[in-house]
Amino acid sequence: MSFSFTAGKKERIIAIFDIGSGSVGGAITRMPSDSKSIPTIIKSARTEVATRDDVKFSVLLDDMLEALDATAKALYDGKVGAPDEIACVLASPWYLSETRIIKMTRDHSFQFTSKLADEMLEKEIASLNSIYEKKYGSIKSAPEVIEHHVMGVSLNGYLVDEPIGKRSRSVEMHMVISLSPKQVLDKIRKTLSNTFHHIPASFSSFVMSSYLAVREKYVTPESYLLLDIGGEVTDVAIITKGILKASLSFPFGKRTFFKYMCTKLEIEQRDAEELFNLWSAGTLGERKKAKVEPLFKSIENSWGEAFRACIGTLPHTLTLPSTIFLTADADIRGWFVDVVRNEPFIQSMVAEHKCTVITLEGPEFLTMCSVKDGTCDPFLMVEAIGFMRKNVK
Repeated sequence: MSFSFTAGKKERIIAIFDIGSGSVGGAITRMPSDSKSIPTIIKSARTEVATRDDVKFSVLLDDMLEALDATAKALYDGKVGAPDEIACVLASPWYLSETRIIKMTRDHSFQFTSKLADEMLEKEIASLNSIYEKKYGSIKSAPEVIEHHVMGVSLNGYLVDEPIGKRSRSVEMHMVISLSPKQVLDKIRKTLSNTFHHIPASFSSFVMSSYLAVREKYVTPESYLLLDIGGEVTDVAIITKGILKASLSFPFGKRTFFKYMCTKLEIEQRDAEELFNLWSAGTLGERKKAKVEPLFKSIENSWGEAFRACIGTLPHTLTLPSTIFLTADADIRGWFVDVVRNEPFIQSMVAEHKCTVITLEGPEFLTMCSVKDGTCDPFLMVEAIGFMRKNVK
């Protein structure tokens, strides 16, 4: 579902929620009525999802809902006004995104219409049931489509900017379709209704928000990889010639890193974080440094193995772009940048065996999204930009 603003309509207040596996962020955002202006984040808040050894989906869901409730209340307590709409942006594991090329060929030319496009889409959504069941079958909930985007349409083998109404013998639609368990979405709606009563909520994926923001910010390159390091999961998206070709994820995130440290060193989470921060700052003593660096190398290898296994599910014809845009929490961002740059598999797969890693950080988006409360949260800023690009004409 999406909401469009028409010319002459007043600016609106949108409550944006960034719902991940490690934290839940929220922002009361002033959304302009025309595309020449930029959104403004008036008030933002972020709540960590409780850290547990048990990462079973149902446990993680309950903890996420608690963090969502706390974030919503923090925004409400800011007393900056009630939102007109709520936009929930989901990261893994709360959604499943699939890229599809939907084809139709006939002996005689036919007119490509919106109705035909919808019919092709409905058939393709039905075909995703087996993939959905594989990921979410254990929670016994029907799927709900949260978004579908046409990335490109080819008629008779040629990409066409405005295909509706044109005639052709063959059509190919490059689609991105995202599904989420209805049970999860209903619980999110119920949690938000505790604070924001009767305000409509829409759902979308972070991968689509980051794709739209990067496309707007960086004119080149046309092909790149989006890497989002979440709390429990890493999301991967491959964009080729401006089209989102693949969206994948694997269970290894920031919290996996610290849990590994806790297990091997037999220490608590806060001690692991303090140890890592001292090492990152270059102030860790040589004795402790000699102890943790082999451990960090082991974690790096584990992440690399998980990444290779994830990419290995893709068709061999799909190559990795040499430019990588990376989002991660500030405390762990630098470490993951080095890991990606040094990962042998990535280097072997990209052009000239050398990749460029660009981190998506809040301040660089200030020309596209202003911040009134002083907190440049890159995730919320990217989502505000993505919402505007989809909804403000």
